[in-house]
Amino acid sequence: MAYTWEPKWEAVRLESNGIILNTCRDKVTGLIACPICLNAISTCLGKSATHAELKGEVSLFFSIDDLIEHIKNFHTRGLASKLEEIRKRMGETRSD
Repeated sequence: MAYTWEPKWEAVRLESNGIILNTCRDKVTGLIACPICLNAISTCLGKSATHAELKGEVSLFFSIDDLIEHIKNFHTRGLASKLEEIRKRMGETRSD
């Protein structure tokens, strides 16, 4: 039984509900990697390398819809509070 896995990445362009993502997919398993967690540009999109060692935690998904939900729920968490802070600052500026 193997405890390691060496993905064979290929660059893919996926589309769902008007959202287009360029990321990496394993040729053998078909698992789709989160382009933010994996840093897809240095792994499969920016180079012709098809083998890359997984470092740290990488989120992998069976479908693009699962990947989109992951990005919405995990990577945009702090974005709402940052936008609210900017709105408050702009509101303070306008009232002066």
